[in-house]
Amino acid sequence: MLIEQIMKTHCITIQPTNSIAHAAELMRRHKIRHLPVTNARQELLGLIGLQEMQSASSVFHPETFLKDQQNAVSSIMQRTPITAHPLDFIEDAAVLFYEHRLSCLPIVRGRRLVGLVTETDLLRTFVQLTGALEPSSQIEVRVENTAGTLAKIAGLLAKTNVNILNVLVYPTNDPYVRIVAFRVQTMNPIRVIEKLRKEGFDVVGPDMSR
Repeated sequence: MLIEQIMKTHCITIQPTNSIAHAAELMRRHKIRHLPVTNARQELLGLIGLQEMQSASSVFHPETFLKDQQNAVSSIMQRTPITAHPLDFIEDAAVLFYEHRLSCLPIVRGRRLVGLVTETDLLRTFVQLTGALEPSSQIEVRVENTAGTLAKIAGLLAKTNVNILNVLVYPTNDPYVRIVAFRVQTMNPIRVIEKLRKEGFDVVGPDMSR
């Protein structure tokens, strides 16, 4: 999936010469936590988040904070925010969020701001991709990391007339062993689990005896 499929394209922005007080008002009014800073051509110049706003309030003395809020947002913005392109994959965006501890990722084409992705957008997308929001069950099978294993399990599930919503493969401590997690469109996976075990597969979850 590409970033352009999940990014917000209607972005509330602010210009670098606007005041910190105006930035605070925009965040409050629109209930947002990030403000891209752009020029008249919508080119990205920086980014302001709650962290920058809180840092500004801690630097200024409480008695003069309201007056100092008239300072321009350019005085507190991130000047070189990490960005992504709309045709990047969401997995690449997830790596950026993880490695740089981001809460917001501006999306640019050239220098022009075209969208915004937040950590909430990314988490919602991954939850949707797992199929966990649909009535379903997850079955986890421990398998050898060999070619054709996944296709064999999928073939067995097809014979049970159960639809596969999602497949994830997890590593284990053994490089030759993987956990394959199938999310299937049934709330009662007992028949599927029995079929897999009958064919010799090591089903590690769910534990239907509980």
